[in-house]
Amino acid sequence: MDFHLEHHIAELLLKSLRDELSDLEREELYCWKSGSPEREALFLRVQEDEYIDRELTIYIQGKKKNPVLWEQVRKHSILRKKRKFVRLLGWGAVAASVLLIIGISFFIRDEQEIAPVVIQTVSPGSYKAILLTDNGKEIELSDSGQVILGQGILASDNQLDYAHAEEELVSEFHTLKIPRGGEYRLKLSDGTIVFLNSESELRYPINFGTISREVELKGEAFFDVAEDLQRPFIVKAEQMYVKVLGTSFNVNTYDKDYIETVLVRGSVGVQVNGDSQEWRIRPNELARLDRKSKTVEVKEVDILPYVTWKEGHFLFKNQSLEQIMNIMARWYDIEVEFQDESIRNLHFTGDIKRHADFSVILKALTSSVDVDYKLNGRELILYMK
Repeated sequence: MDFHLEHHIAELLLKSLRDELSDLEREELYCWKSGSPEREALFLRVQEDEYIDRELTIYIQGKKKNPVLWEQVRKHSILRKKRKFVRLLGWGAVAASVLLIIGISFFIRDEQEIAPVVIQTVSPGSYKAILLTDNGKEIELSDSGQVILGQGILASDNQLDYAHAEEELVSEFHTLKIPRGGEYRLKLSDGTIVFLNSESELRYPINFGTISREVELKGEAFFDVAEDLQRPFIVKAEQMYVKVLGTSFNVNTYDKDYIETVLVRGSVGVQVNGDSQEWRIRPNELARLDRKSKTVEVKEVDILPYVTWKEGHFLFKNQSLEQIMNIMARWYDIEVEFQDESIRNLHFTGDIKRHADFSVILKALTSSVDVDYKLNGRELILYMK
């Protein structure tokens, strides 16, 4: 391999670890690593702390164990291991330079000498959904391109669009189901945008009538509602009804004990099914319905952990490992088993990329606590070390 190309690829690897790649650079690195199993194996190895430590040791030994350089490198390596999540801390210039040298030295070797490594990975979710019509027809949707469904309905760019649906279809309903490991966007006939999360479904009319706009949700969705002062928008989220005119909010029915809605902007009224009382919530507030007692709690919260999923991140603030794994299970389509009950209540704070490789996330989570894991296919087992 040409030395300048070696150096360039090594720089891309470093920028990838530091989450500094531009879209063009990310595409370039993807094309490079997809060129052979050996390159893919190297790319995955470089994500591992143990691999970097091993290569650093070899490098320092080759430089006659420069004690000052080694201590600086070890310091930054330890900082990497202590991070709870995959967002890298800022590295010093020395650590960055050494990693670049490691990359170059690795590429200088004949690629054919690199033994292929069998690495078990679990892919993150993707854009996919199943559209169910009233007459029982099922249509699979994915990110494969544009699909014209008829009646003015179009699936394109990972979004199902009803903006041009035939106006007379007010009595026909569709249901959009998102499987585990999926997500999808929906544009309703009034222009409202809905982001549907994994293992969720939304039932809605092809075209809204003249009086109101009503949809039914199970799971989680973020709504950016088109303003219409004449027709309120109502989300029936099992026992909770959320009523708005034009606003942005998130609704979540995953939890077996609670139903939650978080308001980003506008104004929302919340009711319990069968009760006339209405709770008004303002931006940056959460309304939580206790399913058993039928009581509603309204409080101010940091809304980011509730809504960043639609922006490609999972943001956790002092959440238990059990709560985190419930979210990971839906997105990565896995089953999780806790061999030690105490593990469930370990708490973490951090930011995880929604499309990160699952093995990287697991290493980040378990590197800071005495927890280890086994991954058998799509079954994850967590246990104490």
